[in-house]
Amino acid sequence: MKVLLSQGLARKYGEKIEKLGYKVLSYDEKNPNEKADYGEDILIGAIDLKKINYKDHKNLKYIFLTSVGIDFLDLDYIKEKEITLSNNNGAYDDPIGEWIVYGLLQINKDDRKNIENQKEKIWKKRAFAYNLYGKKALFMGTGTIAVAGAKRLKGFDMELNGFNTSGRKVEPFDNVYSLEELDKILKDMDYIIMCLPGTEKTHHILNTDRFAKLKDGVVVVNISRGSTIDEDALVDAIKAGKVRGAALDVFEEEPLSKDSELWDLENVYIYPHISFACEDLSTRQFATAYQNLKALKNDGDFKNIVDFDKGY
Repeated sequence: MKVLLSQGLARKYGEKIEKLGYKVLSYDEKNPNEKADYGEDILIGAIDLKKINYKDHKNLKYIFLTSVGIDFLDLDYIKEKEITLSNNNGAYDDPIGEWIVYGLLQINKDDRKNIENQKEKIWKKRAFAYNLYGKKALFMGTGTIAVAGAKRLKGFDMELNGFNTSGRKVEPFDNVYSLEELDKILKDMDYIIMCLPGTEKTHHILNTDRFAKLKDGVVVVNISRGSTIDEDALVDAIKAGKVRGAALDVFEEEPLSKDSELWDLENVYIYPHISFACEDLSTRQFATAYQNLKALKNDGDFKNIVDFDKGY
């Protein structure tokens, strides 16, 4: 069987793939459609696959993603063609869990001011900073990334709340609320942490109406998908003082336009979709794809197969 991946991924993982008995094919990231059809059975990649015309690849039977997100693919087409699709769910939980804590602390300790003062060699003490202890956090989503973040915040003596559609209980959250309960409890939360997949049901789940229901001075962190937040509504909420700080790793359109007001708003921290970054990225990045390549050669025990009806 033939495996197609970018030249960059081929340099990293090509030898390991060949040792499993596959033929490795690669494409130039700058010209991914140099060939109309590479003849591959298996395609491996992440958001870069958005640029490749995989619909013209007639032998394609499997897509193994190195990313958790899948919303950049034509899921209807993949389902119709009965292509097996897996994502890399769980691989980046630990680094993203740390990034959640990092974002919250940057906002609460006014990290931008600290750095600016250091640059200018200004020694200026201050006696006030926001704290995490004694506060309430709401994780929008209770999947593996949310769990990783909640475990790390447990040591800050916070009340950790989760949200999922049914209100199904998940450890280590103190409480988990359902969709029916969501609007009632928003007013009690000090921190909103977005950990939802990008689906039709989660699109703009945090919108103008829900911002209005939040308490004044709430903090928002988004490490999930940009589509889960109405960015115009977020900008308005920050300007109005409803949101006192935001740490954003994902956006509705990426790269974030230079014209976006988010760049210039005080106490907004913008990251270029890098919350997965870590020392052992190469191991994590290829974890599911490699396991599924082995499964194809053995027992067919695939990991993280996408449920098209759920959208993740």
